[in-house]
Amino acid sequence: MAINILPFSIGAIDCFALRDGDDWDRNILLVKTGTTNILVDTGLGPDWQPVPSRLAQRLALADCPAAAIDIVVLSHGDWDHTAGAVLANGAPAFPNARYLLHQREWAFWAALPERHPPSAAYDEAFRLQARSLPPARLAQLGSRLALLDGDEVEIAPGVRLLAAPGHTPGHSLLAVESAGQKLLNIADLMVSDTRVFENRDWFSLYDLDREQARATRQRVLAAAAADGSLLMGYHPPFPGLGRVSPRGQGWRWETATP
Repeated sequence: MAINILPFSIGAIDCFALRDGDDWDRNILLVKTGTTNILVDTGLGPDWQPVPSRLAQRLALADCPAAAIDIVVLSHGDWDHTAGAVLANGAPAFPNARYLLHQREWAFWAALPERHPPSAAYDEAFRLQARSLPPARLAQLGSRLALLDGDEVEIAPGVRLLAAPGHTPGHSLLAVESAGQKLLNIADLMVSDTRVFENRDWFSLYDLDREQARATRQRVLAAAAADGSLLMGYHPPFPGLGRVSPRGQGWRWETATP
């Protein structure tokens, strides 16, 4: 039987890794500080067929239904992170939450960019969805969407949003710290097999600014290797948890189970 929800703790803070769906890996982080329930990214929502999002059901299993979410952090605007922010009827999927996004990410999508140029790696339908869905979803959030600025913003005690540009201009990470332990949700700092960390020159097809993405990746991984941070990625096999250590000119990913 597949495991779709994994509870773990960072010091006194309760965390849950949740699988958004039963098809391909989208690892969503739920953080319960004791006073604030924080969700990082929203998965595919109603826009992905034929396998629907399972996030609502898995939040219920974590004793945190959608209405109990206080803050939704959008690590960046790409459709597989923001499509689930809104229900099929246009209503917010998390009706009592503030949605947070970096100002630079909002400015990027507000300009209606060509997110991915035509490529043999994906079809035209994917390319058009990647371009059109994020600005549509962000616009639907209206006044519920709060824009953050700066390289580091505390959003709750022990929880900070950190700028990590490159994959997109406002791509952000979430740091959770308590009792000397640290979790870093790295979102799309990697978007494929974890072995890519072994090559410092690697970049993703989906990195908008490849040089900046590489520089950000090296900075973040060097700090994580130095302080032993637990990392959680969006696209590695569930639950997407691991640590990194130096290996040659790159990094070795070691899968971790808290």
